[in-house]
Amino acid sequence: MGQVKARQFAAEKSIFGFVIEQLASVKFAVAVVIIIAAVCVVGTALPQGAEVGKYLAKNPAAAQRIELFGQLGLTHGFFSWWFIGLLCVLSASVLTCSTRRFATMRRTTGYARRRALGSMMTHISMLLILTGGVIRGVWGEKGYLELREGQTIAQFVEHRGVKPLPFAVHLAKFEIETYDKLDRSENLLVSWPEKNLKARLPVNLDVEQKFGEFRIQVLKYVPDFVVDMETHEIKTRSNEPRNPAILVAVTGRTYSNHRWVFARFPDFGHQDKPSPLQMVYRAEEQMPAGPIKSFKSTVQLSDGEHTLEVNRPLKFMGYTFYQSGYNPNDLSYTSFQVVKDPGIPVVYTGFSLMIVGLSIVFYLNPWLNERRKQA
Repeated sequence: MGQVKARQFAAEKSIFGFVIEQLASVKFAVAVVIIIAAVCVVGTALPQGAEVGKYLAKNPAAAQRIELFGQLGLTHGFFSWWFIGLLCVLSASVLTCSTRRFATMRRTTGYARRRALGSMMTHISMLLILTGGVIRGVWGEKGYLELREGQTIAQFVEHRGVKPLPFAVHLAKFEIETYDKLDRSENLLVSWPEKNLKARLPVNLDVEQKFGEFRIQVLKYVPDFVVDMETHEIKTRSNEPRNPAILVAVTGRTYSNHRWVFARFPDFGHQDKPSPLQMVYRAEEQMPAGPIKSFKSTVQLSDGEHTLEVNRPLKFMGYTFYQSGYNPNDLSYTSFQVVKDPGIPVVYTGFSLMIVGLSIVFYLNPWLNERRKQA
């Protein structure tokens, strides 16, 4: 019985020793690094996460192929279990090498110890960087959210489904700045049901236009219509076209009238007398031919108002919001990329330690060695 246990222990020790030797092998570590590098190349070439929907919108014929890649986990490879497993295996290899380096450093003195110290610090830095990658894959979140002006949302979409946010995001304002001004397409849609006549008239101030037996003239334009409750005077709250309205004069053979027509509230308006004409004011902003200079959003969070734009993300409660998109056909719409990466501090610590370790190996040790020879 004792001999059987001894053989089992020897076999287990042999297997454990084999695993340790493989993890400490440079060839094994290089092979794992090559596989990880190949996955990174594939992940760069294929759309990932929120980019999949945008890619399919532009390339609907690729739906079947992208679906296959998704089933293989290639469209969210950096968060997949097998990629995290590869990082864990490489981390175990680096940890094994670091342990051996530490044992070597304890047995040596002088220049050899300093040399081993730099190498060990470099190995530990690599271990920290890989640990940060594992933390990101397990606990990290990455997705997107879409908002229109005035809308509030407390969740975002990632490849695993809808994720709640611990706070609400309210889009107060979205602005697009171009090298050329936005082209405002403003038209007055006029119809005369009795005669079955319709026309689209451009909105030009103080220009009289004919429509059947009527003459139509736009007398005034107000970008942000409001009525002063004390003086009953019509004013504008701002120069932004938030509530655009026009004062239209209609003159016919036996008819004359003035009326306000609103772009966003077509059923609301005031006129002196009933009119045989129906009017709809269309004020639409269209994207110019010139390039987009920048676009930014003003959002309201629990601690106040914040502004984010391209290359200027917003960080709040562990989440980072990146300004990512807009809709040329709807200038009140925007989208944000949402990222939560708790592994970043660990990765930064690893890079800092790597700089120190490499400095010892390539600069401090040769300098000390040279001084030792001259002494």
